[in-house]
Amino acid sequence: MPTIPLGLSIRIDDFLALFLIPLVILAKPNFKTNRLFFSYLLILLSFITSTFYGYLFLKVPFSIRDVNELFRMLKPLLIIVAVSYCNLRTLANFLNSFFKVGAILLILLGFLEYFNVLSSRALFYSLYGFEFGNMGGRSVLTAGNPNIAAALVLYFMIYFLQRMLLTGDKILSVFKILFLLVVLLMTSSRTALVVFVVVLLASMYFHRKHNKILSFAIITFCILLAFPLLQYFDYLTIGFVTFTDGKNTSMLIRYQQWSDAINLFKQSPIIGWGPAKDLHTSVVDNEYFLLLRRYGVIGFVLVINFLFSFIFVFLKRKRQIDLLDTRTKSIAYTTILSLLMVFIIMITNNFFSGYQLMPLFVVMIAVTEGGLKIFARDNKIIDE
Repeated sequence: MPTIPLGLSIRIDDFLALFLIPLVILAKPNFKTNRLFFSYLLILLSFITSTFYGYLFLKVPFSIRDVNELFRMLKPLLIIVAVSYCNLRTLANFLNSFFKVGAILLILLGFLEYFNVLSSRALFYSLYGFEFGNMGGRSVLTAGNPNIAAALVLYFMIYFLQRMLLTGDKILSVFKILFLLVVLLMTSSRTALVVFVVVLLASMYFHRKHNKILSFAIITFCILLAFPLLQYFDYLTIGFVTFTDGKNTSMLIRYQQWSDAINLFKQSPIIGWGPAKDLHTSVVDNEYFLLLRRYGVIGFVLVINFLFSFIFVFLKRKRQIDLLDTRTKSIAYTTILSLLMVFIIMITNNFFSGYQLMPLFVVMIAVTEGGLKIFARDNKIIDE
């Protein structure tokens, strides 16, 4: 959803998330805290501590933008609580429908914007905060940033790749993956292309026992399709060439930003500076360094724990995951492979603090872990 022009770039979904607060109070279910809830609560506490520490001891000027940052960071916690109120099987069904219908919408919007049908590119850029032409023709879809748009497309590609390998829904999934691949190229995100290749290889590994031939065929076909198409996207080809030559301007700028962030981190390594948006730039193009600068080692470790601890849950309970219903299992595999996307994207862009990509990830991980609890409970009842 586009931002509301109130000077703070407030997103409509921020308001929708805040509506969860009265809903939670009115519903009054038997809410039980869980691992995700406590992990994220610790993150919020560390962020608040860093913010006040910056104000009190580092002479950081107060900014309403810092307050807005903390409110936005509240959204994942609200989602975790809200998911616990839902019927998880029903929510898993809704998520699967969201991916199926959303993919068609993304493909349609991607082609409309890229080919500028009925001047739709100017409309997209204006809705999401960019002047026409600023992105050099790169698609922003419903994200407002080509790199975030690429990550959004990757979510859907990862889902349909798992869906195809786990179910009999293969032909339709293949077509959606291929069309989404073209839309991914339209965003001209080099990082996203790297992620796609990594996810393809990881998916082949995860499903190697049952889909060896199919996995190899898909990877080969996607690569054969992608390489001829690359010549039509100058931003990608020039970017890869200049990167290998060490002359890529965007990477040289990133190196300087990373150096500045590390120097600021060294001045307050444990707690960080807080958001400090009126003092420091928000553009670092590496979320690992941004988190270290803002929230120090403590906040960094808590965020990394929240994002990647699902790896241990997945590995520990993989046998149970493979016994879940197809819809929940598809979400579980999409979640674990999305972590590869998260890990790589955070090297050159933002995921956790980017606002737009976190909510879907939080819903998926909450649905998966909730589904595992229901599975364990039902099996216990059966055993008894």
